[in-house]
Amino acid sequence: MTIGIRVAASVSQPPEEEKTSIPIPKAIPTPINNQREIVMPLTLTLAFSSHRPEILPLAEKQMTRHDQVVVEEPPTPEFARMLAGELPVDDYLLSVDFEYPDFVRATARLLRRLAAGGIAVWACEPFTARLMAIHDHLADGGRPSDFETDGRLWPVYVAEREATGRLLAFYNAAAGDDFDRLLAAVCTFAQADAARFVLRDRLRAAAIAERLKRFDGRVYIEAGYLHLRLLRCLRRRLPKEAVIRPRFLLRDVYRAAGQQSHLYGPGDRLTLAFIFDRPPAPHRQKLLAARSLVYNRLIVKDEIAPGDDPFPDAAEEIRVIGLVDRLALPECRRLYERLRGLKPLAARRRLAGLPAADGA
Repeated sequence: MTIGIRVAASVSQPPEEEKTSIPIPKAIPTPINNQREIVMPLTLTLAFSSHRPEILPLAEKQMTRHDQVVVEEPPTPEFARMLAGELPVDDYLLSVDFEYPDFVRATARLLRRLAAGGIAVWACEPFTARLMAIHDHLADGGRPSDFETDGRLWPVYVAEREATGRLLAFYNAAAGDDFDRLLAAVCTFAQADAARFVLRDRLRAAAIAERLKRFDGRVYIEAGYLHLRLLRCLRRRLPKEAVIRPRFLLRDVYRAAGQQSHLYGPGDRLTLAFIFDRPPAPHRQKLLAARSLVYNRLIVKDEIAPGDDPFPDAAEEIRVIGLVDRLALPECRRLYERLRGLKPLAARRRLAGLPAADGA
């Protein structure tokens, strides 16, 4: 769960991903009275989840069963101070850029409770930490060419530059009237985004494996639900004796919402196909891209507070994905053209036959 990116001016020197906020517990205690110590092997729970408040009770239940919790955050000084209780949560939020404020606030409080209870909580997101270093270097007058000989920063710079460039190309295409050009822009961005995901997972797996070299115990690792390749990367990096158990928290949420398993939106399915080096056939790519365009015009993107429905985000995903997955390519084209001219979300949802959303 990415709590947020540090505001660029808040720290003069970006932290390295190897630095952490809470010390690791000692790996193996000394046996007493010559008794053989029973040592628990390194056991990891790799928990895939989302940035929605409804996921936090499930995540907390899992986290409390572990000795360490590794969060998907760069280890900033503000994060360490917040975790130690030295910085109020609301003040911490001023130092980060976030999309889901309620989720970020609740997550920060959860992590503080865990740390206060003796669980070692540490941040590990090397890609973002290095990206922060890149931003600070450029803000100080540096040039992109400075990174070419830097084996740590150059791959991150290239991946981010490529993804950002293709995202801008998508925005340009979206401003025009050529639907086929727009579909092509979606597909090329998905490829660059997938490459960025792969690099993020490789860097994070390497950092986690290095940190856990001398630890035996239970470790909870949080990851976004698209970081599925992290499982493969960890298995390659960790000792064969280590046990890695993937846990799909969203599957539990979707089952409670009446769905057999977690549903991935069409854009996510397209990105995942590229992440695992299995690009769909060209027509399938276009169909997924077209469905994702309609999906993005209909889905509620703001946080939905749980009320009578304890899983409102899952219910919303089920509705919209169920609708767009029935659309053929010509239907997507026609519906997108009608939706793009409607500014209020409520009007777009009425046109598609979806119920109104609070605040839409």
